[in-house]
Amino acid sequence: MLLAKTKQAEDIIIEAFKSHNIKKSYTAWVVGHMTQDSERLRAYLVKDSKKAVVKIYDNEVKNAKEIITSYKVLEDLKTTSLLKLEIETGRTHQIRAHLAHIGHAIIGDDKYGDFEQNKTLGLRYQALTATELTLNFNKTTLSYLSGKIFKVSPTWLKYLERDR
Repeated sequence: MLLAKTKQAEDIIIEAFKSHNIKKSYTAWVVGHMTQDSERLRAYLVKDSKKAVVKIYDNEVKNAKEIITSYKVLEDLKTTSLLKLEIETGRTHQIRAHLAHIGHAIIGDDKYGDFEQNKTLGLRYQALTATELTLNFNKTTLSYLSGKIFKVSPTWLKYLERDR
């Protein structure tokens, strides 16, 4: 969460997000083992607002928007993996749906997830957290904050012990 104290600061922050000048990294705990240590995934997303879900396709289809999700494996566990993720596009449910589409649903995700694995590991909420925010405000009144990195540790990391 990023808050602004003034309308001017709010406008600068909104523009920085829109122009991808603020870099966000996520940490996720997913089902299975990735085939590569790191990868840049590309697919197409179609949003169904009525059902509040998205569908992912490997090829472009009508009304689809391209999505790009990159991951790096942080740790392989018995049946799961811990990933660091970055998204070049910021679409609704992008990370959750994209990972589920490639067979690596987020642990605890009740919409796109692996229900049996969620039950086995006993996590009742998504193991997905925005863990790093790197600011870049270019030549604005907030430029003194450029290069600042804010990090948090997911509260759910303790549950990884269930799969070690």
